[in-house]
Amino acid sequence: MKIKSLLSIIIVLILFTSCNQPKSDFKAFTLTGKIEGSNTKYIILNYIDSSNVFVSDTLPVKDKSFSINGYLFNTQRVSLASNLSSRSSEDPNRLGFFLEPNEIDLILKEGQFSRAKISGSKTQIENENLDKTINPFYEKLEIIRNNRQKLINDKKRTSNEDLQTEIDNLSAEWMKILDEIKNVKLNYAVNNPQSYLSVDIISFYRRKISTDSLEKIYAGLDPIIKESSYGLRIKEELHIVDSGDIAPSFSLEDINGNILSLNQFKGKTVLLDFGAAWCVPCAIEIPEVKRIYDKYHSKGLEIIGISFDDDKSSWKENVKDEKLNWHHIYEGMSMGKDGSINKSYYVQPIPAYILIDEKGIIIDRYRGADKKDKSLKDLEEKLNTLLSSS
Repeated sequence: MKIKSLLSIIIVLILFTSCNQPKSDFKAFTLTGKIEGSNTKYIILNYIDSSNVFVSDTLPVKDKSFSINGYLFNTQRVSLASNLSSRSSEDPNRLGFFLEPNEIDLILKEGQFSRAKISGSKTQIENENLDKTINPFYEKLEIIRNNRQKLINDKKRTSNEDLQTEIDNLSAEWMKILDEIKNVKLNYAVNNPQSYLSVDIISFYRRKISTDSLEKIYAGLDPIIKESSYGLRIKEELHIVDSGDIAPSFSLEDINGNILSLNQFKGKTVLLDFGAAWCVPCAIEIPEVKRIYDKYHSKGLEIIGISFDDDKSSWKENVKDEKLNWHHIYEGMSMGKDGSINKSYYVQPIPAYILIDEKGIIIDRYRGADKKDKSLKDLEEKLNTLLSSS
């Protein structure tokens, strides 16, 4: 009897232990890093763990080294920051890279995280090789950005309206190059259906691809890739709220500290304007959005600006500097999380616009919210139809 009881206890302990092991032991990873510099006290690693839960781990830096052992839901693009990091998307102490179940080594330098040396990640090597083919496009974008900003500054200083044509031409060139980058990346993704890099690319552009094309691309992915966090996002994208659907409600504090709810705008035509101060394409479209607001506000149009800025200070400064005289709420870094406005409306990339009628029904989606990238001109044509008799 004693032997039987002992065996029973051992079996129970084995079952208990096995039930509490991570579901995917083979997805274990070890990340070790070294950092050059004496001011980094800790590193923050953000990733999705083996339970498909977002995790933000703080790793103390000792003797200029740090490490972590963990479990991944799948190979994924992760973010890494430090105590020196700001919330800016261009912060030199931030790094995005592909983490996979393996032993990963990092060599970092304070203020130069983008130049990190990363080994142990096959997907990261894929990404770096693809970047080499795309870097010439980004170099062109940087030249356009600098030239365009110079013209904008000159226009402000001299009030020379003739410069606007040059600014518009550079803006059009900017958008053309972004489209070329998208095509190169998507071509890679379609031709490499077993790659986590591919599904990351498709997930990023999923809202810019027609539903039919997205369904075909998704169907061609490797079954394991389909079940990744990226694959699940794509699957989710095939069921976004669209024209004719009830606009998901939301309620947040506005820029003046008052609670703003979508429901309070019943009886008005509402334009949701998703953007951020760091978004160059958003800045390009501000003058046109202002013109549309000035033309249609008296006819019943309300605009709610939804900010994806890194912090509230940047958001408020941008609203003030650009003189954006409509309603504003802050979504910030919570975009994409459950319960967020972006999660409800599936918006990517920005700028993006969603038009809602006086009954709270979605009329249409434009720019980054639309797979066909319908323009502000298309938006205005719709407003002409809706509000022409007002």
